[in-house]
Amino acid sequence: MCIRDRRRVHGDSHYCNRLKMFSESKIPAEEKKSGVENISIRKKRDEFTTEIRRQKREEEISKIRNITDQGEKLPSIHNSLKSKAPTVEEEQMNSHIDACLKRKYEEAEVPILIKAALSDNFAEQFFGIVGLRKILAQQSDSPIQEIIDANLIPRLLEYMQDDSKPHLQLEAAWVLTNIASGTTIQTQTMVDKGAIPLFIRLFGHKHLKIAEQAIWALGNMAGDNIEFRDQIIEAGGIDRIIYLYTRIKNQKSVKNVAWALSNLCRGSPPPNYESVKLAVPVFGKMILDESDSETLSEALWALVNLTDNQDDEKLDDILTIGIIPRLAQLLQHKSLNVVIPTVRVLGHVLSGAKHQTDEVLKTDAVAQFRRLLSVKRKLVKKEVCFCLSNITAGTSDQVSHVVRDEELVKKLLDIALNHEEDEIKREAIWVLANATNHGTEDDIYTLLKNGLYDVYLVLLDSQDIKTVLIVLESLLYILNAGKHAYRTEDGENAFLIAAEKMGIITKVDKLQHHPHREVYRKGLMILETFYDMEPLI
Repeated sequence: MCIRDRRRVHGDSHYCNRLKMFSESKIPAEEKKSGVENISIRKKRDEFTTEIRRQKREEEISKIRNITDQGEKLPSIHNSLKSKAPTVEEEQMNSHIDACLKRKYEEAEVPILIKAALSDNFAEQFFGIVGLRKILAQQSDSPIQEIIDANLIPRLLEYMQDDSKPHLQLEAAWVLTNIASGTTIQTQTMVDKGAIPLFIRLFGHKHLKIAEQAIWALGNMAGDNIEFRDQIIEAGGIDRIIYLYTRIKNQKSVKNVAWALSNLCRGSPPPNYESVKLAVPVFGKMILDESDSETLSEALWALVNLTDNQDDEKLDDILTIGIIPRLAQLLQHKSLNVVIPTVRVLGHVLSGAKHQTDEVLKTDAVAQFRRLLSVKRKLVKKEVCFCLSNITAGTSDQVSHVVRDEELVKKLLDIALNHEEDEIKREAIWVLANATNHGTEDDIYTLLKNGLYDVYLVLLDSQDIKTVLIVLESLLYILNAGKHAYRTEDGENAFLIAAEKMGIITKVDKLQHHPHREVYRKGLMILETFYDMEPLI
């Protein structure tokens, strides 16, 4: 066990730690970040937010249906499709359309509606499809399978391609969107019949409302599984959605684009980055320009997913779009649904190369991290400590941004000592321990002056083995720093003398009887390094 290097990876698993023995020399920050292949420990993330994003988001948001009330008034969506100077025949058809839209439909009418939708008469087709769309939207146990079994999907796809009948085209696309909110097998039926390229074609439709409907459908499909996601990407879905984004103006539509694009950028395994990297500037523009919290959240989570393995090239793409100052601002957002992915993106950037970390440190992010440590939400504390531990695993100049913030250090010491959950305590300990490895001797002195030894004295009695190992590893760095740079007038190791007076060395000595072999070994290493003694057999 040892002090963590910077490369700590978020994702389907928890943090990934690269380990090195104390006997090795310190590894320069620029070399450390290249050691992803040496990662050896993975623990599963089990926090509530991850569950929301990966389970509830898949079950609820990725499967959103375009729901309208049964008793809806004439939707503006259809008004926008009507001719501004209708003929007599068009007026009659508009009256029929209005009547169908205002009518209420019962589930018992499904067979009648399917029959009407399969007819060759436009009026009947529209009546049947509107009725099915409304029933699909309102029923918790909607008749998707009944529609599939009636072989209606090919006809719906046919109607969706008919640009001469935009009202029918819209409703057909709407029904297919709701079918895409069914099971994977049901969605597969639609995909097998060529739905994906047909929906992508709609992104260029002259009526934006129809183009936007395709967003819902493909967003549902992409959120269903990675096979559908990859088919959409391969069919050019990213490019066409970005094109649609340049056409839309209203906030709701931007939110839908953010949601659909985000679905195309997530999943395990993730999509090929080269296939989706064009979306990065779009997410950046949304983060810079939008104020809606849901839009921001979708764009931020997309960047979290795209930078999940901390590849330096990807992180440079984040720097290129110029959002780091904006991310620092979003740390103050009133919604934790925005704050949490913001912290995650910054955590990824902070785990990268020196110049990437420095970009974050040019902002007031550290001051915002300090404030966020007072938030009650446990996940926030954990993610913030992750960010801070990546800073203190960097260069000595970077470490100083944390260590020389006295209020921040006191908060970290308090969490390390008093938080009720060992996992979160360990995250705070990592921040402090990394600082003893990568900071200067003066930084270590500052930590000790603020009470680091008091905390370590208590933590050496912890029942959590990982915590004890982190503390012992940190003590090795502290005492070694004192040996070289902090000596008393008599030439003694000042940090060692302070540890003796605090009772820390006594506790380390007792750990020679600890049942855990690694704890015993680390404790013995301290004693053998700084005292003349015979090891216990």
